[in-house]
Amino acid sequence: MLQDPTGRLLYVGDSASLSFLQLIRMIVEKVAGPSLFTQDPRRHKIAEGPFTLQPSASRTHLLPDRMTAKVLVDSFFINTHGLLQVFDRDRFLSDMDNCFLNPLSVEPSYLCLLNLVFAIGLIEATPRPSTPDAMVVERLRSEHIDRAELFYLNAKGLNDPLSGFEDADFWSIQALLLMSFYMLCKTKRNNAFALLGMAVRSGFALGLHREETMPIFSPEIQVSRRNLWRSLFVMDRFLCCSLGRPPAITEKDCSPGVLQAHQLDESSPGTNEFSQTAAYSLDAAVRSSSVIGTILRRVYQQRKTNTTLASEIADQCKLWPQNLAPTLHWREAPGAPPSQGIAILHVNLFYCHSIILLTRPFFLFVFNANIQRVLASQGGSVNNTSHSYARMEKFSEACVIASTHTVVLVQNALDAGYLPRRNPIVIYFLFAAALVVLSNEFGSIHPNAAADQCIGSSIAVIQYCAETDPQASRLNFILTTFRDVVQNQRTAVLRQQKAHTTAANLAGAAARTEQAAASPTTSIFPDTPRSETLKDLVHEQQKQQPPLQPILPITPDAPPTSFGPGSGSKGVLSFATSVAPQPTSSSANFIPQSSDFYPTFGRTMSMSNVLDLSALENTNFNFDPNSADQQIDFDALWAWPSNTPATGSPRMDAQGISDSAVPLFGVLDS
Repeated sequence: MLQDPTGRLLYVGDSASLSFLQLIRMIVEKVAGPSLFTQDPRRHKIAEGPFTLQPSASRTHLLPDRMTAKVLVDSFFINTHGLLQVFDRDRFLSDMDNCFLNPLSVEPSYLCLLNLVFAIGLIEATPRPSTPDAMVVERLRSEHIDRAELFYLNAKGLNDPLSGFEDADFWSIQALLLMSFYMLCKTKRNNAFALLGMAVRSGFALGLHREETMPIFSPEIQVSRRNLWRSLFVMDRFLCCSLGRPPAITEKDCSPGVLQAHQLDESSPGTNEFSQTAAYSLDAAVRSSSVIGTILRRVYQQRKTNTTLASEIADQCKLWPQNLAPTLHWREAPGAPPSQGIAILHVNLFYCHSIILLTRPFFLFVFNANIQRVLASQGGSVNNTSHSYARMEKFSEACVIASTHTVVLVQNALDAGYLPRRNPIVIYFLFAAALVVLSNEFGSIHPNAAADQCIGSSIAVIQYCAETDPQASRLNFILTTFRDVVQNQRTAVLRQQKAHTTAANLAGAAARTEQAAASPTTSIFPDTPRSETLKDLVHEQQKQQPPLQPILPITPDAPPTSFGPGSGSKGVLSFATSVAPQPTSSSANFIPQSSDFYPTFGRTMSMSNVLDLSALENTNFNFDPNSADQQIDFDALWAWPSNTPATGSPRMDAQGISDSAVPLFGVLDS
């Protein structure tokens, strides 16, 4: 429960990054002690952006000039590409032209929608510098009032969809969806959640969720109804996973085909490149959202997971790249126009986050188990039990890899110059990924040669967004303080290792030195023995890893800074240099085992082997059928670091897991 600015306590569930953040804070404080990161005075609050204008503020209800209107409408369609398809772009532009030609004949409902489009277009606008579009946007943003807010209030004043909610029509559902997205941009997440729920209920009333209602409408209206419902579905899944709350749309209540894309006739004269990309990208977003819904329903709502279930859902994830249109592949991003680049960004971020959601509980388990072993060692207790977490670690690795690529996707969009400063979808996914990367470095779980550059890049992007977004400013504080904790731990380890080496040389302890060479201590925790599982290979290629480099803000106008230590050039994170080569064998596992497959920046690599799973559709997780399936119980996760087991905690005598009396972070045998 987190407190909003009004003092209300709001529920945020397990799938939300804020819940993950709180768990990480608890663990970090137990190991590293109090810090600005763990003792953040706002850690029990949820940030909500305020309105700068009063609802009673005077409104002009006047339209901007035609050029300004065109710039804002284009910005809206560009920045919602691959996420929302509320209108047909060509039809909307035609209606806008008619509005300017004969404004007295325009319906108030259309004027409401037009002003909402203006509001979102202005808040998201990212025009190329020194262009006519940039001059228009700068003029609007330099005014003494928040012009985007004024557009929003104008929309409500012209025809507020909330005033006649019981008589909601198709246009009011469109308006409620746009209002929900605008509220997300303003960091008013609870308002966005409520508005979307109203839109979905109105959609149910109009039968948007049923295929049998379609034949009574013309083909054009059928497409509009289907696209609106699918847009509601994508937004619903995003709000559910980001707030950890139940969905408004359940797929079992919908007709099987209502979420499927309509057949696009590419030879039709009215079908242009923008429309094709819009159709393909919305379909990709819907498929990722469907997987996210499955994960929320079968994992987070049950508050438990296991490797068998995760393997089953992972097989669904492997199907996503197979059906992805070539124009939406990440390789197309560098030379793509802004609309296509934003669509590529949105759909790939949804895909990466579905993997993060699925695998993050396993990452937490491996993280916690490693920390627990460290604390037991520091307390003087000895545990010779052999731990076998190979299945858990495969999924845990996938979480780190997907998080790394999330950062790469966003960094590439920034480098291309079309990343908005106030895109709530991008900011949320980036923050979730950065927390995983930082946690992995703190706990020394999996080797990640790209870690320093990912950390630096994610903070730099958040700082770029924080110039206009208060929520990004808040996230910047969290990430920078967490980075400082990781850096302090690294410094302590280097100092400890140096002291041990000096003492060994002075004492002439050859046997001790020989033993240390055979089993190096590379954990960020001093005096920590390593076990013989995958996590023991942590940073084996980076045994003397230096502190994180200072973070410098970057802008699209300036050449990006290299954030990795020892980088000789001003290169940045890119798919061409950040990920591993594609495996030649179709029998590769879900996550590569060799350290050669981890993201590095010194050679040409491919993203295919870790995220584009189309080559792995015939691959399953082949585990020993005689071994017990391990289950993670969320209640026990939240009981950490208490010594009192939570409800559903594992049996203390679980063979092959642990013999200690300390809670095992939700590991159950079944």
